[in-house]
Amino acid sequence: ERALRDEGIAAGLAPAAVDAMIAAFKGVTLSTLRAAERVPYPHGDAMPSRPPTLVGVESRVAEVAARLWGDGIGEGEVRGEDEGGAAGGAGGSATTHAGAGRVAVTQAVAGMGGVGKTTVAVVYVLTHGGLYRRGVLWVDASSVDRAIAAYRRIAVVELGWEVEESESDGDVVRRLFAYLREAAAPQRWLLVLDNADDPAALEAAGLIPPDDACRNGHLLLTSRAGDDVLASALHVAAPLRLSTLPLRQAATVLLRVATGEAAAEVDEGVMAEREGATHAADDDDDDDD
Repeated sequence: ERALRDEGIAAGLAPAAVDAMIAAFKGVTLSTLRAAERVPYPHGDAMPSRPPTLVGVESRVAEVAARLWGDGIGEGEVRGEDEGGAAGGAGGSATTHAGAGRVAVTQAVAGMGGVGKTTVAVVYVLTHGGLYRRGVLWVDASSVDRAIAAYRRIAVVELGWEVEESESDGDVVRRLFAYLREAAAPQRWLLVLDNADDPAALEAAGLIPPDDACRNGHLLLTSRAGDDVLASALHVAAPLRLSTLPLRQAATVLLRVATGEAAAEVDEGVMAEREGATHAADDDDDDDD
């Protein structure tokens, strides 16, 4: 009880809310706990940790949320393409996976290595994961073997399933997709395929949810693949493409890494001086030409 109270206070809950939470826990019976359904969520090293030196990621996460949910972030009703938009909201840039009649919304965060694709996905899970009542599945999709290992981890560790030795990798993956298929509104799920640089290989290996499993779900990829590859393999029409940081944000990241201070900010005067020197050097180069 003391640990719960301390955690509630640390989270900023009002004393009355903390008391209500503790009372609710005291009223839970063992049979209720046993009947509670486990849902997958990445714990420990299953998902990369949030970097301490984040700069400018909030706007990217907000854009991912807007593309996946449209104008109805967190709403329970599901709207198909025939109602004016992809599932979860109208007017977004996400794509209903693989065609009409399916309501899993697919979005990709794309770009070259090191620009923060995985970080955007991690922060999205941390800030919006609670909206997915059917769970969050985080899959290292950098290779077919790693994706299979991740699906097995989700089944055994996060869902607590018993997996027989006779069950093949394909059997385990199909069981997970059946779990997704059973989701009914508002029990949405989120499947993150991180480092899915070869989505065609993943689909060929049966590691992308099939059409009939794509209900009430969001599929989020991070990938170095080009727009044409993402469009042909997963019908992602407009991936969120990241590029390198602007000079000011890059300098802030370097400062935070060097000082170990997560909230450190660059001096505006120094930055203005540096930017002025950069522009002057560029002008000199133009004159030489």
